[in-house]
Amino acid sequence: MVGLAKRINVWPLYLAFVLELLFLFYKKGEFGFVISPLILILSGLFMAVWPYFMLRKEPLQFYSENGIKRQLSAKDTTIVFVILLGIAIIMGFWVNALMEQYPINIKHSDIIPFIEQVYLKRVDLAEPIYAEVDGYGYGKGHPGYMPFHWMFFVISYFLHIDHRWIPFVFFILATGLYTYVLGFNFAHVKQVLFLMCLPLFVLFTIYFENSSDAMHTIEILILAYYLVLGVSFFSRNIWAQAFALALPTLSRYALVFWLPVHFLNMLPKQSKRFFQLGFAFMGVILLVLLPFLIQVPDMFEGFNSAYGKAALGEWDGQDWQKAGDKPFQLFRGLGLASWYYEFYPGSLLEKIEAIQKHLLYVSAAAIVFLLIAYRWVQSLVPANLYSLLALKFSLTLFYAFMIIPYNYLNWVPMMLSVVILSRLNTHFWVKQN
Repeated sequence: MVGLAKRINVWPLYLAFVLELLFLFYKKGEFGFVISPLILILSGLFMAVWPYFMLRKEPLQFYSENGIKRQLSAKDTTIVFVILLGIAIIMGFWVNALMEQYPINIKHSDIIPFIEQVYLKRVDLAEPIYAEVDGYGYGKGHPGYMPFHWMFFVISYFLHIDHRWIPFVFFILATGLYTYVLGFNFAHVKQVLFLMCLPLFVLFTIYFENSSDAMHTIEILILAYYLVLGVSFFSRNIWAQAFALALPTLSRYALVFWLPVHFLNMLPKQSKRFFQLGFAFMGVILLVLLPFLIQVPDMFEGFNSAYGKAALGEWDGQDWQKAGDKPFQLFRGLGLASWYYEFYPGSLLEKIEAIQKHLLYVSAAAIVFLLIAYRWVQSLVPANLYSLLALKFSLTLFYAFMIIPYNYLNWVPMMLSVVILSRLNTHFWVKQN
């Protein structure tokens, strides 16, 4: 396996993955607010670009020969899932201890209290979910969380269990799906176990290094969505792909900048699939959104107003900081917001408006670049792999220009790195045009 890794140059990908982990968790901000985020961003972009050079050097190493079926035996599959269940149970006891150590506190984060007090109580009382709400320091406006950002917490609400079990359980289920797919592509149990441990190691790192953030946010649920999405690229089932696309789309809007790349690259060779997936995706979106739109037609009005107020507050620094200290959330070694705060001329509002505009410009430029690049590499890189790499590329840039580079938001691209590592192994796909 080591010899194979050297031959097809997999090791640089693992190096980039390690750098991402280090500068997102263990060595965060260690080299200052200029160098640290730059290493993290370049590592993420490298994960998206290097696979092309791997394929160019040894293209045939990644494709199965026709008629060859590689998968785990039933016995080995059982062993793998028993191990996964055992790890999940052990981590579950740990998560329960962390819940007791970090009780939900609105002073640390209002995410879970806001979901419970607004969305879930309105579900319970059969009230319009997206009717205006006043409070939580944001003024009066429509609640800004998309449906899949809160909807699954209905389960914990009516079961009267801690809401933080939902992200953990969904992540384990997503890992189970990811592992199940691995079992259909690899015949060696050790290889499947190693790849299965990649998302679990990221989850362990989050709970170990960022325990408080993990206990006060729901971001692990979003990671589960992206793990499912990454796996779905390699499915031929239209509805499975449509639902997987809808999960992150209906939780946060970061995905929308990449969607044109995913769909337009199907043309003209996969025009049938373009229309099938497009209609299925829109069908799922409308099925979820229409009930809320019927209740509150203007639900999207002012969706981001609360975020704008929060941004100004974070750029002004925390109330517990000393006068003159750099804003805590901006100078943790994540994202480029600290560069704008330090180097961009003008008032705080002008600095915020600048990075917000540049986020849009960079995201739009990434769409154009990725659409053009596919025309050059489509004969070498399978369409499904290209969609995965393009998403990694797009999200890395998107989160680099976040107005408030919250620690937990930067966890998301790591899931795509996991899926990339799991796919770049020998004889994984039958090449499809």
